Amino acid sequence: MKSIFYYLKKNLFFQVSFLCLLVLQAVCSIAGADTFVPKRVISLSPVITETIYLLNAQDLLIANTSYCNVPEAAQFKEKIGSVTQMNVEKIISLQPDIVIASSLSRDKQIKILENQNIKVIKIKNPETFVQMCDITLKIGKVLGAEKNAVKIISRAVKEVEKIENQTAVLLKKKVFIQIGMKPLYSANKDSFINEYIKYGGGINIVENEKTGIYSREKVISQNPDIILIATMGTSKKAGLIEKQRWMSFKFLNAAIKNQIYVLDPEFICSPTPVTFAKGLHEVAALIHPGLD
Repeated sequence: MKSIFYYLKKNLFFQVSFLCLLVLQAVCSIAGADTFVPKRVISLSPVITETIYLLNAQDLLIANTSYCNVPEAAQFKEKIGSVTQMNVEKIISLQPDIVIASSLSRDKQIKILENQNIKVIKIKNPETFVQMCDITLKIGKVLGAEKNAVKIISRAVKEVEKIENQTAVLLKKKVFIQIGMKPLYSANKDSFINEYIKYGGGINIVENEKTGIYSREKVISQNPDIILIATMGTSKKAGLIEKQRWMSFKFLNAAIKNQIYVLDPEFICSPTPVTFAKGLHEVAALIHPGLD
């Protein structure tokens, strides 16, 4: 008889449902207890800030980084520096109840905050859809918004599962997704970007590479049916120029079929359950036009 961990490894729905079940049990166990909910929160990452807004807990957020611009309202919060270099003195002066840090936050600066009796929790940047759900649950629990977190995740999982089921019976197409230009960069199996292709009914030509660094020659030799361009840190104009570069290879299947598309990197590369579900819908529709 197979254990639950077998199904957790094999099935997306089981993985996320298991996480939600654990949180719901925690919610029930602390119901009525005197649980501390912070009133003054500082975010040190765009992903964390976006998640706080998703949880409808933005009134607790008193400051974030200069890179936190999604949603638009996040731009108007007090700024405490960048993702990698926070202004420790300013954070201390704001007297937060809790600081939610990312894996890019500097340990030395975090230690200074902790020495000032400021509670800091560290959230790892998600690499998969399941990790996005896990992070949403963790932040929800910290902010007393566990039930909102479970609702958000449940909706996202249903959307992802629906698309995955639709594409499972369709012919797999070879896909290359470009997320960097110099050097040419894509995503291997260790990234949620790969899951867009996998759940969207495609085959990622870079999936089994050790890193995402790739070459134009390798792309040409693999001759993908579809090329998606979502180059982070560049303008849409740069993406369009890159599209023309790929279109110049007239013998590429993607060029012949005119299936080279420029995507919004801010959207596609934003790792929350909600944006992932929406991004997957967009990618799947490009791989398999006519998909509901």
